[in-house]
Amino acid sequence: MGIMYKRVSNNFMKTGIKILCFITFCNLFQTKLVAQVCSKKLPVPDKTFLNNIKNSDKAEIEYFEKYFGGRANSTENNNECKKTYNFKNGIVYKREECSKSEIEGFIFFPGYCKYELVKYVEWFFKTEWNSWNNDKTSYQPTENGDAGCYIEIKQYKKGLYIKYICSE
Repeated sequence: MGIMYKRVSNNFMKTGIKILCFITFCNLFQTKLVAQVCSKKLPVPDKTFLNNIKNSDKAEIEYFEKYFGGRANSTENNNECKKTYNFKNGIVYKREECSKSEIEGFIFFPGYCKYELVKYVEWFFKTEWNSWNNDKTSYQPTENGDAGCYIEIKQYKKGLYIKYICSE
């Protein structure tokens, strides 16, 4: 009986030590990862700017041009409803207006953390009818299926991006 107790006790101790080492490693890695990912901050737009672009369909372009010093270049596909804007800071904005009732956009933010993208969504898309999900990766009308903007924050190989679809 004593030998059996020692084996169980030793196995339990070894497992506990392994779990403790794993948790410590994860915490160290997570801290390092967050520091690397959140290295860039988005400039906070002033209230006058936000009021002036409130009903603009080019709010994103105006923001990036004003606060990041303009576009590096822009391209239009043969189809005029699809446009891509490349900004000097590495941000890429793609917009598709192929339907009269819907706009789809993608904004790629290399090196920015989720917190910065959440702020961006709240600056340009905040309404009384929308709400965030628990982990703040989806911002959409409270009543699913309603008209409005459906926004998601997603991961890609160089960082995070915002995908949105706005409909009437």
